[in-house]
Formats: sequence, structure tokens, C-alpha cells
Amino acid sequence: MGKEDSHYYAPSPAVPSRPLSIEVRVRGVALTLHSDAGVFSKRGLDYGTRLLLESVQLEPDAYAVDLGCGYGVMAAVLGRVYPASRWLLLDVNERAVALARENVRALGPRAQVLQSDGFSAVPDTTADAVVLNPPIRAGKATVYRLFDESYEHLRDGGVLWVVIHKQHGAESAAKHLRERFEVSRVERDAGYHVYRCEKQSRLAH
Repeated sequence: MGKEDSHYYAPSPAVPSRPLSIEVRVRGVALTLHSDAGVFSKRGLDYGTRLLLESVQLEPDAYAVDLGCGYGVMAAVLGRVYPASRWLLLDVNERAVALARENVRALGPRAQVLQSDGFSAVPDTTADAVVLNPPIRAGKATVYRLFDESYEHLRDGGVLWVVIHKQHGAESAAKHLRERFEVSRVERDAGYHVYRCEKQSRLAH
């Protein structure tokens, strides 16, 4: 990651805009997406996100949150894989939000994009699924807050899908997640771990 991308989690990127287009091919979907300086993985799909995309399984009509959506690749792809799904895309970065709006435009009313630090802009949202490639450079406290907020905004039986690299604390993150969720590791490759974290019914406790 270049220095100019190191603050992709800031509300307003300090680096000048340099728009570009990227090609994405994953899950049988081929897309050309808008990208720019100052957003995460601006030159193309990073391996962690690709692994997460390949791992996520949703109900056909799921209402899903792309948390920390960046330029919107998760929803852009999975919204096509699951054509009855609905999406809420959230990111603190205003430039990422503008890009995501363009990149999910084809999903029409099935996708809503908002600038939001975590779920702060949508406090009453309840989702079937949350997908998250956490902003490691924002720090552990921010990452764990996003885990905890995801729990609060999932319905009972809902699932948080997370990818995190071993060097970025995958094992300690899984330990934290297990304090709230039923966690299973569904994929591991090149140091990346993908976790499926199910929110158990409170009636089961």
C-alpha cells in the first residue's frame, strides 16, 4: 500500500483525485469499476477482498451491509451473484462513497450508499449479513468496534463475514469475535483467514 492510500479511512482524503478504471473478475462476474487515489486498494481487487468475495454465502433475498465498502466492489459483485439481494454500503471516506454510488448504480433501488463511521448514520438498521474487510490501519480499537457494531445490527441468526491476515491479528480477532458470535473459519490462504460469525438467538442462551 502506497503512502497516499494510508489514510483511506479518513473522512476526506488529503491526496488529489486521480480517477481510474479497474477490471474485476470474480464469482463469475466481470466488471469495470471506478476507482481513485485516496481509497483502499485503488489499483484493483486486493487478495483479501477476493478471498472474502469467493467465500461469502448469502440467502437469496438477503439484506446485507457492505461495511467499510470502499469503492463498492463487494456489493457490486455479490449484488449480481444474488440478484434478489438488497445492499446498504457504508464508508467513512466521502470519495469512496461517491465511487461506490457509481459502481452499484446498476443495482438500482437494491443498493443504498451512505457516508457513515460504522453504523452511526443508520442506528436502526437490522441486517441479515455484514461483509467486512476491516480497516487495519485505523487501529485495533476501530476494527473491534466495527465487529461489535455488526453484532448489534444483525438479526438473530445473521452472519458477519470477515477477512483478516494472520500478521494483522487474525487469531486475536477471532478470539474477540467468539465472545459474541459462533465463529468458524471457512477459508485460509496466503496468510488470510475468512471467518463466518453467526449471531446466535438470545433465546438459545
